[in-house]
Amino acid sequence: MAHQSPASGIKMSTLRFPLRWGEMDALGHINNVQYLRYFEESRTSWGESAGIHLDGKGDGMILLKATVTYKQQLSYPANIVVDLYAGEIGRTSFQMVNTLCVVGDDAPVALGEFVLVWFDYVSGKPIPVPAALRAVLEGRASRI
Repeated sequence: MAHQSPASGIKMSTLRFPLRWGEMDALGHINNVQYLRYFEESRTSWGESAGIHLDGKGDGMILLKATVTYKQQLSYPANIVVDLYAGEIGRTSFQMVNTLCVVGDDAPVALGEFVLVWFDYVSGKPIPVPAALRAVLEGRASRI
């Protein structure tokens, strides 16, 4: 059974990686845009492992809304953990929530909340979230 966080839903994935020197800005901390990249990597890595095609053909997920809450600064060197959770599931959209922590500290450095739309690339319009994806997001399956 999938791990569930009371605040965020079913855990979909965990990524771990080191911060890179070049991700810092002139103020000596990791630039805020990098957090969005970490969260994007988390979603796309999970999507590929879940069987979601990320090639812009047929149907797939597109980003509608991104919100990041920065709790504290990150600086090089450090290793981070990015967890991804499923959130609310609507008719044509679903929420994904990320936590970003420094390895060895469970307190999140940042939280990301994202609304994704299930999208038909041919028609250019949202379509209902497929039952197979809904099962993954609800923790009843691991792949679509």
